Amino acid sequence: MAGKRIRRIIPAAAGAAGLAVPACAAVCPKGIGDCPYPGRCFLYVDSNGDSICDYTPGDTSQVATDADPVTVTNSSATDSGNRHRGGSAADTVQSTVSPSGGPESSPESGLNPLLLTAAGLFVAGVLILSAYFILRYLKRENPLLYSRLFLYAGMVPLLLAILIVLNDPESFGISGTFADMAERYSGIVYMFGGALVMAGLWLKNGVSREMTISVLILTIAAGFLLVLPIAPDGFYSVVSGLTTLQFAGIGFVGLVLLVCISLIFGRVFCAHMCPAGAVQELLSRLPLPKLEIRDRRIPNAVRLIVFIVLIAGALFSINTFEYIGVSHFFAMIFSAAAVVFAVILVLSLFVYRPFCTFLCPYGLVFSMASRFGRFGLKRTEDCIDCGKCERVCPTVEAGRDGRKAECYLCGRCIEVCPKDSAIVFGKRSEP
Repeated sequence: MAGKRIRRIIPAAAGAAGLAVPACAAVCPKGIGDCPYPGRCFLYVDSNGDSICDYTPGDTSQVATDADPVTVTNSSATDSGNRHRGGSAADTVQSTVSPSGGPESSPESGLNPLLLTAAGLFVAGVLILSAYFILRYLKRENPLLYSRLFLYAGMVPLLLAILIVLNDPESFGISGTFADMAERYSGIVYMFGGALVMAGLWLKNGVSREMTISVLILTIAAGFLLVLPIAPDGFYSVVSGLTTLQFAGIGFVGLVLLVCISLIFGRVFCAHMCPAGAVQELLSRLPLPKLEIRDRRIPNAVRLIVFIVLIAGALFSINTFEYIGVSHFFAMIFSAAAVVFAVILVLSLFVYRPFCTFLCPYGLVFSMASRFGRFGLKRTEDCIDCGKCERVCPTVEAGRDGRKAECYLCGRCIEVCPKDSAIVFGKRSEP
């Protein structure tokens, strides 16, 4: 066992040493001297202040003589430095090299930058190795704690960081075509790509309570950061496009794709990828008294009336849905419409998904599609008919003969089931 660990640690140590080699570039931001890696420094900002060490010539770059130390001063980077780093500490960047080309100690700390970099890499390596062995131990001794730690302390922060970068790529030094594409289509990719990924995980029966909560947190963040995935607000443009026989709009194409996903996998989009639904789902999990709606005919009738009103408004060029304020809420626009949606969210503490149940026009469309969904939650021969899933289901869809039209894949039925594999996500029987 010890031999195997040593064989695994040696390549990791070699890799860390390899990463430490380019740190010698930190000695000289201009690549002057004996450093074999000029231009690969991550400790200094270049002379024009637009990014980290791309060495684009600046307006005030100075070339020193052989007898004088080299000084790189950026007097024109004040605005750019403040914008990217939030302060004036990076307005002037200096690096001193002795006439012989060797590095000198930092005038501020008195320490060699190479030594600081090596020490930082060593500490980071120790922390990474420690985290690896801790997680490996937890995976063997406490799988539940391991899964929670992996998701909440590992994957969720990482994916949140990616969403933050996609929200404003230029603030992180990303520009050009990629930045434009990210700002324009990242929300759409999150919606559809995430729906397909979650459908695949359900098919593998690899969705846990921890994973569901993690995905809901990410979807809410996507709603605030990317704003674009707010599906209900696009209903007006879809109906308006249909009245003018415009079927090539991105809203109409998106609706068709989501209907196809619902026909195959059920309401996986509503369950995990819609920010409005994600907020309600998380709030519904708070331990407060709930008002149960056992008769589904009442919410279905209300939602049908709202659907007709929305279509009538679109025919007369009135965006009725605008007064509900979903997009205003996620765009953090403090308007009366945003307050309306905030009130709906407060109601979701006591009523399961009131927006989806009574108001969402897509909810009606996806409900009809999910009724004929090819895959969904179903009972197996391991079911003992204890009735726990039926009592805990917030949409009264956990019955053996339920069509799962309103099933949001919340997973409550699986959580309370006393038998493993008694409830699975798989191919449903023919109606």
